[in-house]
Amino acid sequence: MNEIIVGVDESATAHKAAVEASELASMTNRPLHVVMALSRGSVQQVRSGSETWIHDPITHGEQALAALVGELACTAPVTYSVVMKDPAKALCDEAARLDAWMIVVGNKRVQGAARVLGSIANDVAKTAPCNVLIVHTT
Repeated sequence: MNEIIVGVDESATAHKAAVEASELASMTNRPLHVVMALSRGSVQQVRSGSETWIHDPITHGEQALAALVGELACTAPVTYSVVMKDPAKALCDEAARLDAWMIVVGNKRVQGAARVLGSIANDVAKTAPCNVLIVHTT
């Protein structure tokens, strides 16, 4: 049980959770694994005039993760992955796969009865195979 897992998307609140996880990984000298969960999306072609672009959500996610990891001032080893699953399930599955010490999530998307934790944070807290740290990001 070594790894710290942090779940991110491209939001400012996820960035804050990643920074907190990075600081924790540095302080505890534990590897950090950054996870971006995507729903099943297909590759899309975008055309404008004679130009055609291919939008591949996995490649886009990997590029976003590489950029985020490059911004973190983590002194511990950092890895990342894009997972095609529900965010809470992706984080818990990655934590189980890596025998993680902790999952770090932000408390974004806070609405209704789930506003105490946020829906993803709440789902992770219920099913995580390890410790969970919920970062106050709002």
